[in-house]
Amino acid sequence: MLQILIYNEKGSLIVEILVVIAIIAFAFAGLFGLVIFSLDASHLSSQNTQAKALVQEEIEALRNFRDGTTWSQNGLGVLTTGQNYYLQASGGRWQLALGQETIGNFTRKIIFSDVQRDVNSNIVSNGGVNDPETKKAGVSVSWTEKGRPHQISISTYFTNWGR
Repeated sequence: MLQILIYNEKGSLIVEILVVIAIIAFAFAGLFGLVIFSLDASHLSSQNTQAKALVQEEIEALRNFRDGTTWSQNGLGVLTTGQNYYLQASGGRWQLALGQETIGNFTRKIIFSDVQRDVNSNIVSNGGVNDPETKKAGVSVSWTEKGRPHQISISTYFTNWGR
């Protein structure tokens, strides 16, 4: 009978070792999953930062374009609203081109829209009078990461300040 108890203790030691190995394996699997999630979140955060920089760069270039043109001749006042545009450097100056621009895995575009104002000259979304001296520019940068689409957009107003 004594030998049977010793044999059971040996068997239980093996079971305990297997349980400890299983617990350690689950812990490492959880830790590995956490590391993968953290790396994915860090990569997406980096892409968000790059996209925000591309949006801001386009807005600054658009200000430069506006300042270097005549609003109603070759500037923002003659653009077609609802079209996709992007800025490109040409001869040391910014020029607007139709379409969208691809930078690495990012796609950047500007869409202009008319601006309406009420009787107090406040910008309104509808019910006002079209202001030919103001345009709304929506700049967006989009990309796809692991089959999921992402987009950063900023809208701002540009006026014919030089009139």
